[in-house]
Amino acid sequence: MTRFLSLIHRYAFATCAVAAAVLVRFALHPWLGDSTTYLLFFPAIMAASWYGGVSPGLYATVLSASAAVLWFVRPFRPLSLGNAADDLALLFFVATGALIARLNENLRRSAVVGEQLAAIVESSDDAIVGKDLNGVITSWNRAAERLFGYSAAEAVGRSITIIIPAERLREAERVLARIRSGHRVEPFETRRARKDGTLVDVSITVSPIKRATGEIVGASKIARDITDRLRVERIQQELLARERDATAEAVAVRDRLQFLAEVSEALNSSLDYETTLDRAVHIALPRLGDYCTVIVRDEHGLTRLVAWGHVIREKEAALQELANRLIASAPARNIPTFADEVMRTGKTLVVTHDRLTELMAGLETVEPDVLKLGGILRPYAYVGAPLTVRGRAVGVMAFGRTEQESHHDYSAADVALVEEFARRVSLAVENARLFREADELNRLKDEFLATVSHELRTPLSAILGWSRMLAAGRLDPDKSRRAIEAVERNAQAQAKLVDDILDVARGMAGNVRLDLKTIDLAAVAHRGVDAITPAAAAKKIHVAVAAPSPVSVVGDAGRLQQVVWNLVSNAVKFTPPGGRVTVAVGSDNGNAELHVTDTGVGIPRAFLPYVFDKFRQADASFTRQYGGLGLGLAIARHLVELHGGSVEARSEGEGKGATFVVRLPLATDGR
Repeated sequence: MTRFLSLIHRYAFATCAVAAAVLVRFALHPWLGDSTTYLLFFPAIMAASWYGGVSPGLYATVLSASAAVLWFVRPFRPLSLGNAADDLALLFFVATGALIARLNENLRRSAVVGEQLAAIVESSDDAIVGKDLNGVITSWNRAAERLFGYSAAEAVGRSITIIIPAERLREAERVLARIRSGHRVEPFETRRARKDGTLVDVSITVSPIKRATGEIVGASKIARDITDRLRVERIQQELLARERDATAEAVAVRDRLQFLAEVSEALNSSLDYETTLDRAVHIALPRLGDYCTVIVRDEHGLTRLVAWGHVIREKEAALQELANRLIASAPARNIPTFADEVMRTGKTLVVTHDRLTELMAGLETVEPDVLKLGGILRPYAYVGAPLTVRGRAVGVMAFGRTEQESHHDYSAADVALVEEFARRVSLAVENARLFREADELNRLKDEFLATVSHELRTPLSAILGWSRMLAAGRLDPDKSRRAIEAVERNAQAQAKLVDDILDVARGMAGNVRLDLKTIDLAAVAHRGVDAITPAAAAKKIHVAVAAPSPVSVVGDAGRLQQVVWNLVSNAVKFTPPGGRVTVAVGSDNGNAELHVTDTGVGIPRAFLPYVFDKFRQADASFTRQYGGLGLGLAIARHLVELHGGSVEARSEGEGKGATFVVRLPLATDGR
């Protein structure tokens, strides 16, 4: 319906236009006469075709021709022309009117299209900029004003470089060169400058502007602000990266938990911690490194390698030898190892490849065989974590990466996993140690009870035997005297055993009391030796005292005499007949020193750290051979330590005798 009404309006307009032309022609007819009959109808045709299009224009042409012939060519006569000239004029008018209708239609459409294009350009959210081949701006839409801050009046006529940062001028030159060659520039992302100097991220498309002949006269640039898009993309990338990191972390945590569970299972599988550690070490490789060593320092300060492993089993022998060589040679060379540093600080030590290279370059003298072992292993990076028990470092679990295998440093996550692994190993070591100690205490308890029963029974049997013989009255006076002496001697021996047991009990309970006075250690040594001289003489052992001058200490004379007696009696007990025991008293470095040296059976090197332990002897058979409960040295050490001193055992080995050194603080002038 709307279309039909529009059609009526267009043809009605055409009719009115022609009618108006007729009226004007009538009005001017007195002056125009029969000349220019069709001239005033051309504006009507142009108006009808401009307003209504081709069809109303043709309608106006036909209507104008009819009106002209009817009223002006042959007024009020039948529609016929009568001569060739009039016919040609009419045909020319009709043809010209049709052409005008067509041209007006085209012009009208072009104008509409132009208006639409202009409206599109002006309303576009993208900046649309026209420029000539010299880069001079020829057009500038509203979006360009909003994007770059320049108004159209400010921008048109100026160079396009006003919006191009200095560092991107070559980019603009390349774009113009491509346009001059007739090519379209595909969309690309770049940055452009605003009027205020700030930069904006844009996506740009540049196309050549051509005439109808194909000649390139300029370029059309479309710039789109992509700041928001890039921000969204960055956020998306960040979210994706976080998701990837979270996923990777979740997988890593799962793997770590699985790994630690596997380690815990291995550590809890046995109470033989050296076997357990060996299994745990090989589980940790190559996850935590290419090789691993576990070094433990026992309660006597001895450091030893208890477990080791390498991802290449053939290199484990070299690793073991190198670790043992470093442990053995470090004290002599006075060069602390990484393990010593970890033990000293109680903290994890991480050595990067660069630091390791620097330290290796700083070593002045290295044994050739150590260099050879290092060449086999070729360490790249190191991390050592302390094995801590009750807040004290008792060992080091160390991992290393090599140049041939992993070839990279340890990360913070690696170090955290090593520390957790070491923590679990520490618990396993402590559990195994406690189990071993409990087992050892049980064994020592059984040995002690057997020894006590034997040692108490021996003098008790002699006492009972001689007592019964005396009670029977069957002994003569000489034998009676010998029986009384034997009873007394065995009673004293039994009393000494009971006193030793009571001393140990009092020491463990903390009930030993000291009567401290300034005393002469040399005199105490003489009294202690005098007490043991009869027993030594019975074994034909010579006991000598070297105490050239008094040595004053603050102590309990009775307890220190007990120390001397225990040490000397121990020396006499383990020295064969004809041997020699020497007691020397002197001072050194602010301490009083008492040396007891014998030519007896000596002490195995492996037993030296345990020689002062309660109920311990190097060989249980010694207890039977030499007698005693194995308490004398333990009591001596306890009494010396109560005086603020120390006692040390030395021996070159079995059959080479032994020396015990007691050190006590010298008495000051004020005491």
